[in-house]
Amino acid sequence: MDQLSAIIQQIIQLRERNGLTQEQVARALGLSRQSYNLVEGGKRDLSLQELETLAGLFGVSMRGFFTQPADTKKFEQMYFYILQRLGSTTKTKLAKLLYLADFRNFYETLESMSGVNYVCRSYGPVADVFFDLTDELFDQGKIAIRPKDDALIISSTVREQPCDALSADEKQRIDEIVDLWRDKRTAEIVAYTHDQKPWRACRNGEYIPYELIIQEDPSHVYAPVAR
Repeated sequence: MDQLSAIIQQIIQLRERNGLTQEQVARALGLSRQSYNLVEGGKRDLSLQELETLAGLFGVSMRGFFTQPADTKKFEQMYFYILQRLGSTTKTKLAKLLYLADFRNFYETLESMSGVNYVCRSYGPVADVFFDLTDELFDQGKIAIRPKDDALIISSTVREQPCDALSADEKQRIDEIVDLWRDKRTAEIVAYTHDQKPWRACRNGEYIPYELIIQEDPSHVYAPVAR
């Protein structure tokens, strides 16, 4: 089942669980019953504002509509795929590239690549599994970490890591992101993610809802600012 079908199923289940008719939900959305029938039939998309209205009506969080099981193994493959493309990079830049890959994928497909949660921190969005995974890989000898100036540089110590969990389209999205940011300074990618809707809309320590990226300007989802 794709993400859109899963959302529709959740809406139907929540409507029925709350004892609401299609007509009542349609009225809350400002739609005709016929238009709402198209929604439940998968023939009409809902806007983000309409989803927010439904979340309030059903007493659930917006995040619940986009729940996707976290695939930490796939996240690890994304981690190594980026490292292998770059050779080495700063720890902070790697964290931001992973964020851009997951949120870009959600913007284009309504599904993140990994499904892991990202946390709003003062230094930008970061996956909640990123630091533990980095420590684990370092302890296993799969990555090397060395200080350079005020940063930590991460590089892979293994020749090849499997990336079979990543589809061809996902690899292409990562490739495009890596190529765009390869020669940019870490400070630039940090500033870029600080200027995006997902980070700006959340408080420090909060999980960042993937759906916030849908509100972003299409030219500001993953590409650096043109100079």
